[in-house]
Amino acid sequence: MKCGSPCVVAMALGVLALGVGPSSAQTAPPPATAAQNAAPVPATLSRPTGRFGRTLGLPKDGKDLYIADEDYIRFPLPPGEQAYAGVDAKRIKATIGEITAISRKSRDDGNQYWGRIPGTPYDRMMQDWVMSRFKALGMQDVRRQAIAMKPLWFPTAWAAEFTAGGKTVALKSAFPITQSPPTKGRVSAPVVWVGLGTAADFRGRDVAGKAVMIYSIATPGGRDHTADWSGAVKRADEAGAAIIMVEMGFPGDSQSEPEGAVGARAPTITITPDDANLIRDRLDANVDVELHLKLDTEEREGLETANVWGVMPGASDEQVLIMAHTDAFFEGAMDNASGIAMMLDIARHYAAVPQAQRPRTLVFLTTSDHHHGSTGIRWVRDNYDWSKVALIVNSEHPSQTLLYNLDAGLMTANEVSARRWYVGGSDALRTLVRNSLREFGVATYHKSEVSPGGELSQIHLKAPSFHIIDHVIYHTTLDTADLVPAWGLEDATRAFLKIIDGANKMTKQEIAAASAGLGDPTRPVR
Repeated sequence: MKCGSPCVVAMALGVLALGVGPSSAQTAPPPATAAQNAAPVPATLSRPTGRFGRTLGLPKDGKDLYIADEDYIRFPLPPGEQAYAGVDAKRIKATIGEITAISRKSRDDGNQYWGRIPGTPYDRMMQDWVMSRFKALGMQDVRRQAIAMKPLWFPTAWAAEFTAGGKTVALKSAFPITQSPPTKGRVSAPVVWVGLGTAADFRGRDVAGKAVMIYSIATPGGRDHTADWSGAVKRADEAGAAIIMVEMGFPGDSQSEPEGAVGARAPTITITPDDANLIRDRLDANVDVELHLKLDTEEREGLETANVWGVMPGASDEQVLIMAHTDAFFEGAMDNASGIAMMLDIARHYAAVPQAQRPRTLVFLTTSDHHHGSTGIRWVRDNYDWSKVALIVNSEHPSQTLLYNLDAGLMTANEVSARRWYVGGSDALRTLVRNSLREFGVATYHKSEVSPGGELSQIHLKAPSFHIIDHVIYHTTLDTADLVPAWGLEDATRAFLKIIDGANKMTKQEIAAASAGLGDPTRPVR
């Protein structure tokens, strides 16, 4: 689910002040003397606070930053849209809690690498849960479709700490980046700070055999980040780093599981700004810092995941395929418990409509392995009978609190963040999607995706399709229900229902693009 080539800083969080002292990658401090190494080190150097009091971060300052659902801006039901009055935002959000409980069980069972990870018992629990919900809604042909997975990279145990001034401090936030190689036992290396890790930051620096510490700006969230797409991790690896340590720029103490370690020779981890500040404070005081890391990983072979299917027959055998992926890192409340919950409320809405009044058959699908190789949706792409599919609806990350970087910290706002969006199909479909999102108050980026990310990326050429995706807090421990506003779920669900109903008034040919391909997203909306 790439956000596109250089995203620069698209995140509503904006460019974060690093909150560091005077050390820089371009001007290395002189070697510390023994006396300097022995000098007392302040617990923390001052961080800017600005006009809003103390610097806040998440999740540690949740009591100050989380907003009650009742305090968010809520868009009223537009006149003439009573058909969608039954969408119950609180019910949808409660469903998210049932899904994230499966992730928390994974953590509470002692897994450091936790969540709804494909090929694990928690993946199977999620499939069972979906099947029970599909059956409760009266769907037909509810089934589990087993799919073999490619070998799964799985970190089994890790620990990181640093030593400075004779004291050793644990880095509790350390988390391995996907595909990081393991260490051979416990390894140690002196820490060198290279800022953003640009070519200029590395110029004249000898980082061979060092623990290279890079600051990364989320662009816009917890998966896509500057240390990956700018080449900083690769640059450090090629320069002979012994360990690569990426500070993910979410102020606070959240953990992150981003991308960027594929092909790396050096073990690669993320840490939080809180932990990074402890290291930088020592470096700023001209005190040597030694990083210690032990990381055990394995390649798990012979694993299996599954798609889950359910059908609501309609008045014709033409189909609307409505889908959501089930796997997640950490709690995965937005990514993608929110999408699953929204999909189920769409199903609940249509379950109350007589079959004769459902113009097309509704096929509901959940897929797994999205974050590991898209095994589930790739099977659908390559094997499903697309001849009857009039529209694909992807339910993925529909609601997230609007966040800002403020001074060296974070600030929440009482509205829902804008989403990226995609429509593939005719001008009429594109107009329907854009107008419906606007009518129900679903904020979007000004420009749509040229090609979609998410699960839709694998199948958008098979049939006309649309989705919205928020993508800031995903792949982090920030991704809890506290940052998934109920009214954002309500607005998105109503808009999706309006789009499906509108498309069901069109012929299959009217939904599809008139020209080759499935539509040009640069065309203006009429």
